[in-house]
Amino acid sequence: MLENRNSFAVGVFVGFVMWAGAFGPQAIAAPYYEGKTLVVVEGRRPGGLGSFRTQAVARYLQKFLPGDPTIVYKYMPGGGGTAAANYLAKASKRDGLTIANIGTGVYSNAILGARGVRYKLEDFVFLGSSSSGGPYTLVIRPELHLDTVEKLKAYKGLRFAQRSVGHTMYILDRIFAFTLDLQEPQWVLGYSSPEITIALERGEADAQSTGLNSVHRRTPHWLKEGFTVPFVMRNTKGRGTELAPEFPQDRPYLDQYIDTDLKRAVMRFHNSSRPGSSLFLVPRGVPDAALRALREAFNKIWNDPQFAKEYKRLTNEPADPVSGKEIDRALQRIPKDPKIRKIYKQIVGAGPLPPSR
Repeated sequence: MLENRNSFAVGVFVGFVMWAGAFGPQAIAAPYYEGKTLVVVEGRRPGGLGSFRTQAVARYLQKFLPGDPTIVYKYMPGGGGTAAANYLAKASKRDGLTIANIGTGVYSNAILGARGVRYKLEDFVFLGSSSSGGPYTLVIRPELHLDTVEKLKAYKGLRFAQRSVGHTMYILDRIFAFTLDLQEPQWVLGYSSPEITIALERGEADAQSTGLNSVHRRTPHWLKEGFTVPFVMRNTKGRGTELAPEFPQDRPYLDQYIDTDLKRAVMRFHNSSRPGSSLFLVPRGVPDAALRALREAFNKIWNDPQFAKEYKRLTNEPADPVSGKEIDRALQRIPKDPKIRKIYKQIVGAGPLPPSR
């Protein structure tokens, strides 16, 4: 009898082992991204600050995304991110293997129904941004000697070098020109980020809007050579030159020239419609496992002290993350006044600037 019981016990144990061997590994699902390639669509050409930001984050995305996927980049410039956003919303597969990083033009282009836009903000899940953007300044070639706002306001026909209508920096150009009542400003478009530097040095254009940290990172010799930076614009969190210790600390802020109710309303709309810069987003409708893995990975990145150190080293700007939830909340607060929306649409478009008074 005892022998029969032992034989039965052994049989049960062997059966359990065979069952576990057959079904156990499948019971614990492999990470969604294991053995896969994740494509990051960049709404810009390579070589600018936006690309450096994306690459800094991607290094840690590969670290925190379970499954250690291969990450590759697909550059899709055009319309200040419109081409990339259209692709993500209308052409990319909903398999979680394509995400994008696009500048803040993706907000205003959708909100205002810019030409060529075929997406809605509701088409995306925002994963966050490594930077709240800025602070910003206007860099002007030395031959013009425009080292104060008063001289800048008196100058006629300043030529801005930029990428395209709708680009984040193009919109900043237009905000600067509108706020300061610049006389007959002009735009020379079609440049990449490195080409803008060359254009200013050759005198093909006069000025460019840029981040304070970009001045130090990309063209540290310019200030020594007489390029002027007559003012500073705070970022959407109200931070200014304290974020760029190498930048001149005595420049006036753009705030003090916002001297009409209309300008104040436009600036409120501008700031609330761009809660983060260089945004990571994924199309809605991807598998839950993919979205959950992406959200968890990005949240780990934004809270990782080592990422902040590496990001500073690669971009020469401090990490100032904005989470996906923070972006969602900010977009809910955008002013609904149709008059202000109409004026802002004129500002960010290609036509003449509207009157500021």
